[in-house]
Amino acid sequence: MPEPSSIELPVYSDSAHFLVEPSLERVQFGCDLSACKGACCTMPAAAGAPILESEIAELERVFPVVEKYLQEDAFEVIEKKGIWERDSDGALTIPAIRGRDCIFVIWEGPIAFCAIEKAHRAGEITGFPKPISCHLFPIRIYPSFEENTYSIVYEEIPECKGGRARGKREKMPLLDFIESPLIRALGAERVARLKKLLA
Repeated sequence: MPEPSSIELPVYSDSAHFLVEPSLERVQFGCDLSACKGACCTMPAAAGAPILESEIAELERVFPVVEKYLQEDAFEVIEKKGIWERDSDGALTIPAIRGRDCIFVIWEGPIAFCAIEKAHRAGEITGFPKPISCHLFPIRIYPSFEENTYSIVYEEIPECKGGRARGKREKMPLLDFIESPLIRALGAERVARLKKLLA
């Protein structure tokens, strides 16, 4: 029998309830980095990428491994704010450089990538490919007014125009494109039920 630490559980508990946009099944999408240049990691915003309370420990665990990839400007922000911050409304986010680049952004030519994802793909870290909000994008999971209830929504933003064009061109359903992060968030059984419900 595997040790408990080796069992990967869904990010959201089995008791969580989800409200889903019925139109989600019709969305066709596939990221096109050649078109967007990794814009989801560098968009101007008042706050950086949202994270969950449970991800704080993961960020702190992987930071000593990924810091070698970070931009010089990132360390100035980290020195002032740390690698995560709590907003005035209680929301947890990753700080951004000058209200734009995530502190974990690395540039390869004109394209922005995630340092955490780079280290994960290289096998330098395990169990945490990147924050779930980033992994799921352009899907967002928002807390609802009811306790332990969340809304699953698709955010159609101008920066993802290339992804929508690729999805239509390749007839790629969004739910298929992000199946891996969805399973990470919800578990395989709930994702299968979701797809069946929306079919």
